[in-house]
Amino acid sequence: MSAAQLARKVVRNALSQMVGRNLIALARLAVAATIVRLWGRDAFGEYSLILGLLTMAEWVLDFGTTEIFVRDICRDRAQEPTLLGALAAAKLVQAPAAFAFLAFALWALRYPKHILEAGLVGGFSLVFMAAVLVLRALVKADLALHLEVFAELMSVLAMVGLVWVAGYAGAGLLGLFLCHTASRAVFFTILACLVRSRYRASLRDVHWTRIAPALRSSLAVGMIGLLVVFYESVDIIVLSKFSSTSDLAYYSAAQRLIWPLVMALSSVGSTLYPLAASFWPHDRSSFEHASQRALNLVLLLAVAAACCTMASAESLMALLGKNLQPGSAALRILALLLVVKAVTATLGPVLYVVHAQRQALQFIILAVLAKVSLAAAVAPRYGYLGVALASLLTEAFFAALPSVAILQSHSGYQIRWKVPLRLATAGLATVATITWAIPDGTLAAGIAAGLFYLPLALMSGAVRKADLTLWTAGRTA
Repeated sequence: MSAAQLARKVVRNALSQMVGRNLIALARLAVAATIVRLWGRDAFGEYSLILGLLTMAEWVLDFGTTEIFVRDICRDRAQEPTLLGALAAAKLVQAPAAFAFLAFALWALRYPKHILEAGLVGGFSLVFMAAVLVLRALVKADLALHLEVFAELMSVLAMVGLVWVAGYAGAGLLGLFLCHTASRAVFFTILACLVRSRYRASLRDVHWTRIAPALRSSLAVGMIGLLVVFYESVDIIVLSKFSSTSDLAYYSAAQRLIWPLVMALSSVGSTLYPLAASFWPHDRSSFEHASQRALNLVLLLAVAAACCTMASAESLMALLGKNLQPGSAALRILALLLVVKAVTATLGPVLYVVHAQRQALQFIILAVLAKVSLAAAVAPRYGYLGVALASLLTEAFFAALPSVAILQSHSGYQIRWKVPLRLATAGLATVATITWAIPDGTLAAGIAAGLFYLPLALMSGAVRKADLTLWTAGRTA
């Protein structure tokens, strides 16, 4: 492959990820809004709970094998058929394990019968996701992620239509997860059609002897990933056991509005990783410049998003359903969480560059334990607001601060906080001014907050022209 072809593929993948993932996020919000309107607030809370458990089961199904096999395929293309066969064999073992994990979680947490049945029906979607994961390794190795993004977008759009039909047919929670399973089947079918000229699965190609080595090689990545997935899902699990379904619905709705922003900021922050890796350790000056510029840019965007969200929280919650509007306070707290996560998402991956994996795993374990303990302590009395605040405090003191401290101790790089503090000050001034001038939390208030914040950030000197340019390898500020 020529340099020009490689560059075109990289650009196409980046654009498809940015545009496609945002469209998928919007489509998922449409699914959520439809559920709230046709099934009600409590059913939406139960749906979100089961979806959170399914997310953990899907990670058990992946367990880091995708990244390991993509790496190995890229190293030796001649081994591609053998490696894909080994990956398919691993999925045939992992799919039952993932379903068993889901079933055990539903049983151990002692959920009502209708949640147990709906969760088990949703568990059949793991069969289709197992097949998708094999094809995902292929498209990632080929730098053809736009194919997966398109297939997933089509599946989510299909889910929107299926949910409307099921809602008007009077289907219950079990019907919702029949729709979910059907949408995963659509995902696999479309992706399989798109890659059929490159790969067609066959049991003859399955290499059973390669299963154990494959799972051993992905063990560390899998354990870290499982901890991270549990860390992100534990909020709704705690609420489901210690609070009401209404609280669960309020929190889940706020999460769904925030997560597209978290994903967008993470994608911006992830551009630092390959650049930092190329500079470390031979060019520490460039490493520090790149890290500081990345942090400044991501915080600029995060504070802007937080200001707009806090100013228009009531209207944003009402987009999913009027009966969710009372939960706008949770959305405001999670908007602050967005700023803290911007620090973690930007600097956290750099810990692998400076070889601080062990310390990263240690603070992830501590963060999980702290979050479970704190959320369980406050949920019975303070409900969804207590859990939202617990999530914010945990992210700040057990994720963001350790990331900063470990990075500085391992690299010798001292983060300059002058710019972030100016951005935070501009954000506070924006929220205070707009909520005083337009106190009703309307979408107009959110737009006004954005228009007010950006000039403030510029006038404060927090943003330079150089900070808004895309950095490339070998170029420093």
